[in-house]
Amino acid sequence: MTPKIDSLGTAAAGLSNPVKSSGPAAGTTATTSVATSSPAAPAAPTPPVDKVSLTGDAVRLQQLDRSTAGSSSEPQVDSKRVSSLRSAIASGRYKVDAKAVASKLTRMEWDLAGS
Repeated sequence: MTPKIDSLGTAAAGLSNPVKSSGPAAGTTATTSVATSSPAAPAAPTPPVDKVSLTGDAVRLQQLDRSTAGSSSEPQVDSKRVSSLRSAIASGRYKVDAKAVASKLTRMEWDLAGS
């Protein structure tokens, strides 16, 4: 294991009693200790913390996603209604109410924009 070496001098690090050594004797290992001016080391600055908050819509979407995740992979379909609509479209009896579609699309856009 190697000791950490940084560019700070002993004064910048808050050390009051640096130890000078001429090096270890042949065949021995040197151990150096340095006394600090205070009994407790200064606390490192706290790193910034990221914060995320979800809107009510996002929370509802998460709940919906969780509730549908456990269900079957196929969505529930009203087969009778689908066949009825297919036959109405094929025969020309199905009429689109453009005003109702535009109104619902506009309302959906307002809801998504949060207004």
